Amino acid sequence: MIVGVVAGLMFGKPAYYLSLLWCCAAIFVFMVSRRVLSVNLNGARNQLRMYLTMSIAAAQPIFMYWLTYHLIR
Repeated sequence: MIVGVVAGLMFGKPAYYLSLLWCCAAIFVFMVSRRVLSVNLNGARNQLRMYLTMSIAAAQPIFMYWLTYHLIR
C-alpha cells in the first residue's frame, strides 16, 4: 500500500492504479500458492481452510483500495 501511495503522489492516478494492481496480484498469488503447498485438500476441514484463504486473498485488494484511495485525489 505504501508503494501505491508513493507512486500515486509522484506520478498520478495511473501509477497508483498500476502499482495497486501489481501489489494485489502479488499478494493474491503468494497467499494462494503458500496455502496450496501447505494443505492436503483431501479433508473437508482443509477445503474450508482453502476457501477461507481464497476469500481473504480476494478481499485484500478491496481493503487496499479502500484504505488508500482518499490519499490520491
